[in-house]
Amino acid sequence: MFSVKRVLPILSLVGVAASAIAVTSGSWAQAPTLPPAVAISREPLELDVSKWVGCKKVPGGSLCAPAIQTGTPEIQAQLRAQQVAAQAAGVKPLPPNPLVPMTCGVPMKGADGQNLVRPPQGGRGPIRVLFISKGHEFEREHLLGMLDCLGDDITYAHAEHPAADILMTPEGSKNFDVFVFYDLGGPGVLQLGPKGERNRFYPDPSPELKRGFAALLKQGKGMVFLHHASAAWTHVWPEYAEVVGGACDWYSPVTVRGILDPHHGYYPRTAQRQTAVDKNHPVVAGLGDGFDLTDEAYGCAWFPESVTPIMTTSFTPPDPRVNFGPGHQYSNLSTWVKASENSPVFYTQMGHDNNAWRVPAYQQLVRNAIKWAASPEAHAWAKANRTRIFK
Repeated sequence: MFSVKRVLPILSLVGVAASAIAVTSGSWAQAPTLPPAVAISREPLELDVSKWVGCKKVPGGSLCAPAIQTGTPEIQAQLRAQQVAAQAAGVKPLPPNPLVPMTCGVPMKGADGQNLVRPPQGGRGPIRVLFISKGHEFEREHLLGMLDCLGDDITYAHAEHPAADILMTPEGSKNFDVFVFYDLGGPGVLQLGPKGERNRFYPDPSPELKRGFAALLKQGKGMVFLHHASAAWTHVWPEYAEVVGGACDWYSPVTVRGILDPHHGYYPRTAQRQTAVDKNHPVVAGLGDGFDLTDEAYGCAWFPESVTPIMTTSFTPPDPRVNFGPGHQYSNLSTWVKASENSPVFYTQMGHDNNAWRVPAYQQLVRNAIKWAASPEAHAWAKANRTRIFK
């Protein structure tokens, strides 16, 4: 079984971002490394939940106050000490990742049976995929290159919002079997307050998009959501989070299922183990017990009781209270499937950049997810386990 972790470790190994540094007799037991900056809140900490300020409805969307700076005082003190020691030792933040060519975990073959140096763009497979993006920057050529690597199984087209909104209807989607989302619909826009407060405005989705998307799910279109797609429409369209199986926002306080969180967490370049908890499910076929990768990890509000768990991550935030209010707990669930209306839905928090996309096991996971979402078995399962979300 997957676990919902409530432990608040003082120091946690989170890949390249933190280290399990032990303090012994006032000296560091090993060379210090920088803790993840996103785990350290600005002082003074706001520990009184009654003083937390979230978002309010305004014409056209929601206006959110700045992210709430809170945490567990003892853990925050330890993280600051760790940061000071690392800086004193001359430890520097990691430089940007070098961009290296995409490599296919399963090489495609040409007509002569030989491996292709580069797969054909757009794929040549039987499953028709619409890939949707916009709202969050990404290394475009590398991610599209990964989709090209899946080309023996898929043929894909790429659409960005708002053009993609037109296709997110039963009529617009008739030429596609599966939608793959790597978007962040309704991203926040910085809006300074009268005293310089860094508020953020989140726009409402259009009525047409809401109607079309609900109809698409009731029709039963297969859907695959990757990484930051869980942060789409978080403040203004709660049903969308129910479709995905969780919600994120890293920059503002966010209310999820009636509980206010200070802001959620992203932890870049984190070495982690992904463990399969349902080894018999088709989406983990060929992955054995799981795999290792270095990728951005999340501390977001997942709904483990509403999904079928597939994989968990070894990552735990150094101080979960930075990201969660008293009514939420950190869940190490990282990958799941669920039935949303009549649609089979897959989500994984993995896939921030080329560090993940180049991993053969990650490519296999996405390939499996698309094939599953298109399969008659997945559609029959979704209809048998239908979750009503829209009226």
